[in-house]
Amino acid sequence: MANRDTPNGFQPVAMVDGSDVPVRRFPVDADEASTLMIGDLVAAEADGNVNLAVANDGIVVLGAVTAIYDTNGVPAGHPNSAISTKYKPNSTAALVDVALALPSALFKCQSDTDTVIAEGVRFATANHVEGTGDTTTAVSRGELDSSDIAGGTGLQFRIIDKVDEPNNNWGENHVDLLVSFNESMFSAAAANTTIN
Repeated sequence: MANRDTPNGFQPVAMVDGSDVPVRRFPVDADEASTLMIGDLVAAEADGNVNLAVANDGIVVLGAVTAIYDTNGVPAGHPNSAISTKYKPNSTAALVDVALALPSALFKCQSDTDTVIAEGVRFATANHVEGTGDTTTAVSRGELDSSDIAGGTGLQFRIIDKVDEPNNNWGENHVDLLVSFNESMFSAAAANTTIN
């Protein structure tokens, strides 16, 4: 059976030692023109806020969104929340919980449709691509960009392995992968912390 095409952005799995990936809450100001969904990657802004991380190598990522709140800390979509949707709409101030892109943190993501993923890509690097998130579930459609694995042109992530689950096979599109951040605020390779 072929791998299912069900992108869910980037989901924290665990630290390499098995402990939970640390999560911190950060503000998003109303100047942020992009929507934010669960599983979207965010980056630091010079003003202390976070915003949607652009898909590209060289982008210093802070981590992945795990929850969204209004500026009073009420969950987005709750009847008492200033944000009526489950996601953060564009140009809306909010707070987001972010699973930190620490060097030893493992995240789950799906590879896109561009290139069949063979087992030989284990330990290679790649970037991510942003998809349009699902406004009903508030889940990201971000994926690993399989087209820039070859030749080491993508550097945001390091592929650690495929996720051990039924009907998730090497040699196909849409492989669910375990990845770690190669370009991160917390990596010695990251020269700056501000991207936008």
